[in-house]
Amino acid sequence: MLWLAPAPEPFPQAPALSVAADAAAGHRALLRLGPVLQDPGLQEAVRSGLPLRIRLRVELWRDGFVDDLAGTESWATLLLYEPLGGRYLLRTRASSAAAHTFASYDDARAALERIYPLTLRPQRGGRYYYTAVLDIETFSLSDLEELENWLKGELQPAVRGRRSFPSALGQGLKRLLIGILGLPGRRYEAKSEQFRVP
Repeated sequence: MLWLAPAPEPFPQAPALSVAADAAAGHRALLRLGPVLQDPGLQEAVRSGLPLRIRLRVELWRDGFVDDLAGTESWATLLLYEPLGGRYLLRTRASSAAAHTFASYDDARAALERIYPLTLRPQRGGRYYYTAVLDIETFSLSDLEELENWLKGELQPAVRGRRSFPSALGQGLKRLLIGILGLPGRRYEAKSEQFRVP
């Protein structure tokens, strides 16, 4: 009888999203993005011309009888493929004028999937914890102009009342259609351990 050893367990994969308090830096938030873009469906969506919108929000909560929101920090990034140049572009609110370019999807992933030291930190003593939410969404090319305006800090035309009801309804229907078609989108949430600030 031949005995076969069980297959070795794969190394545990880093979590998609984690947040922690950096005690050495005044308990500021440290955010880690793991392999959130490794999904072949996301890569194929970008390669097919659908930009990815990556939005992150970190909140600092003061623990108590009723938890109190003590601060927030958020940012957004756009990842898209430029077929003529054969390169991937990353745009953020801070760098909306000049996008960062990458030769491959994996290079763009490596630029995003890393540790981010944030400025968010407690301003007074108490018990605290951080929460983080990461949304990755594909959207239609017609939404690209609206997103670029948002990255530049402009408000949406519908918010200003400059978009007609049929136009706003049309945008809503497009987003619904994208959802029905099953275009990839992901949502990740994380919570830090509680920590005390003297």
